[in-house]
Amino acid sequence: MTSGVRSEVTNPSGSSDTRAERRAHRIAQLYASDPQFGAAEPIAEVIDRARRPGLRLPAILQTFVEGYADRPALGQRARELVLDPATGRTTTRLLPGLETISYGDLWTRVRALAATWRRDERFRVNPGDFVATVGFASPDYLTVDMVCTYLGLVSVPLQHNAPVSQLRPIIAEVEPRVLAVGAAYLEVAIESVLDSESLRHVVVFDYDPRIDEHRENLEGARKRLRDAGVPVVVSTLDEVIQRGRQLPPEPFYTGGSDERLAMILYTSGSTGTPKGAMFTERTLGRLFTAPMFATETPVLNVNFMPLSHIAGRLPLVASFLTGGRSYFVAESDLSTLFDDWALVRPTDLLLVPGLSKCCFSATGPR
Repeated sequence: MTSGVRSEVTNPSGSSDTRAERRAHRIAQLYASDPQFGAAEPIAEVIDRARRPGLRLPAILQTFVEGYADRPALGQRARELVLDPATGRTTTRLLPGLETISYGDLWTRVRALAATWRRDERFRVNPGDFVATVGFASPDYLTVDMVCTYLGLVSVPLQHNAPVSQLRPIIAEVEPRVLAVGAAYLEVAIESVLDSESLRHVVVFDYDPRIDEHRENLEGARKRLRDAGVPVVVSTLDEVIQRGRQLPPEPFYTGGSDERLAMILYTSGSTGTPKGAMFTERTLGRLFTAPMFATETPVLNVNFMPLSHIAGRLPLVASFLTGGRSYFVAESDLSTLFDDWALVRPTDLLLVPGLSKCCFSATGPR
């Protein structure tokens, strides 16, 4: 399979274009000397297949993960366990390295989770059910998000730093069947769903049973729900995925129309009550195949924005379309952002005004 995307930069008029020439020269240098850059070259045939008329969003995503199956898709900072000799508690420490999951392995996890959610009576969901998510962007978070597309569910990503007073009315409004929550956000998330009559399953992601705080948060969440008399199954994402690996595969959902509701993104509420913006499957499908993201050069980026905002999803869209890599920042407060940039050496930067003046001093030229 050939790429067909790389192209020479020329000037039809024959005049010198210094900027274009410098860019072309730099790209050629990177292809020749940087293995990571060359390994992420877009494949034109994959992009063309994803843009076939009438293709539903689950099929678009499947086209990407099959076409780029062996490539790293998502990454994050590596961590090591640390035992405090004074307290005996286990925490983690960031390492100066990166961990990745391939497109193929990501899709395998998505399909396993889908099998559990459709074939196990304890967790069963149906097309059109709502899944609310509270947590910060990560490979686990995106796994849950992609399952919603796979099964025809409605994804409702909520702000990870929102207070209970803001989350509770949204939960009451959307009536989720499932709450997916990051291990670090369990307390506020559980407090927000105690009055929910629709909730049947809480799935905890970004969870490591070797970390004391994670285990305590999970035990506390189960106790809080039990004491409140809320009949909800609480499990970790890895547990549910492992269960799905033992079940027959579930085909992705193509029923109904691509005008179905696929996602609701709520505003921050800074100017009043949070309001939900509704996205259809067709809208999201057009976003994933938009010409503006079909760059001729590899896409390596660092995603520092939450997935409860559309801007946080644009780096993922760009990397999936081109077979690139999206790395998530190590800390949601952006305290590690410059280090993350330096490690990833991104080719693409999606910036907000507060970061635009300092980004190049952090990363240096690629």
